[in-house]
Amino acid sequence: MIKQIIFTLLLFLFSIYSINAQQNSGNSSAVNSDSTSAELSFEADAFYYIMPDEDNTTTLIGTADHKALHLEARYNYEDKNTFSFFGGYNFETGKEIVLNLTPMAGFAVGNINGIIPGLEISLTWGIFDYYSESEYIFDFEGKENDYFYIWTELGISPFDNFRAGAVANRTLLYQSDREFESGAFVQYSFRNIKAMIYYFNPLSKDNSYLIPTLGIEF
Repeated sequence: MIKQIIFTLLLFLFSIYSINAQQNSGNSSAVNSDSTSAELSFEADAFYYIMPDEDNTTTLIGTADHKALHLEARYNYEDKNTFSFFGGYNFETGKEIVLNLTPMAGFAVGNINGIIPGLEISLTWGIFDYYSESEYIFDFEGKENDYFYIWTELGISPFDNFRAGAVANRTLLYQSDREFESGAFVQYSFRNIKAMIYYFNPLSKDNSYLIPTLGIEF
């Protein structure tokens, strides 16, 4: 099953490359020179959820960026056994304080089937950074299944290749109570590989869990 998932993600990313490789270079007043680079960049991340009293599960995310174009594919993110695909546009502004915004639109197929508008935000200032990704799922089965989700990180990078900080996520199901979780993370990067570990709900013995993560850029 994992091989099929990885093959699907690679096939999706390869198709992105085929579509965009022949695009002409251009400039946009809304993005800086990094965002308008002619090179196509990829990133693949695997999140392994070690849950209490539940089966462990893996979430896979693949992204591709070409100039200001952003494409993304996910598996097991919105729900188990669910694929989602997004297209978006990167906006970047600032020098000392750098702000990146990526509004996206996508859809999910699997256990959840629906339309998903989303937004990714990153803000960096020296050794400090803020990151969030949020989305709202409009489920085709009915609005009682709609929900809002946000993942937020507040980090600091005191040393080269090292980052640590706080993490939180919140899910708001339609006509239900809010569910909020928080924790901490550490990250170490070596060349184009990054390894992270998230620890959620550390003060709750029954609800704490770990998410080891491995990512690669190419």
